[in-house]
Amino acid sequence: MQNTTTPIPLSSQLATQYSHTPEAAPELVAYLATHPGPLAAADAIVRTADGRMLILDPPYKAGWDLPGGMNDDEDPEDGLLRELFEELGVTGVPLGRLLAVDTTPASVYGRPLITFIYQFTLPENVRTTDDLALQTDEIDGAALVADEEALARFPERLRRRVEAALAAEASTYIAYLRDGRRVAPCR
Repeated sequence: MQNTTTPIPLSSQLATQYSHTPEAAPELVAYLATHPGPLAAADAIVRTADGRMLILDPPYKAGWDLPGGMNDDEDPEDGLLRELFEELGVTGVPLGRLLAVDTTPASVYGRPLITFIYQFTLPENVRTTDDLALQTDEIDGAALVADEEALARFPERLRRRVEAALAAEASTYIAYLRDGRRVAPCR
């Protein structure tokens, strides 16, 4: 069977070397290591079996937040699973699907921030926040609430992001956002 995939052209002078090696060329690795790339974070719309959303009140931010956090040189999924364990004590539960990708501009935090929002359902034995092992030095409070109440407690930027993720959760698409606002699809 003939391969009909067209390779993506590389604009770098390393294109020829890179396209013939199974691993990235050392020069490309060195260049990318010094490149000021965006920050990355992964959060989750965490639900109980009966559909309530878990929201957290962190002491270092104004307003309530989703579980999750910054990625530490790791894939978004791995970072989120690490954060869910650190913040909630939850392990062994797979992530649901990706709901949204939001790019916050550099003007907000000094560097662009790309945030991935996933679905996550807590084990059935978690019925209240007392059933979680909350990390008390990063969490002042936790609540299991209806979507409308969660949205009312979030700061504006996060509210926009979560509204788009909730719309995606009720559908089959992934929401692509810039600062919490939908980006028109490329045609």
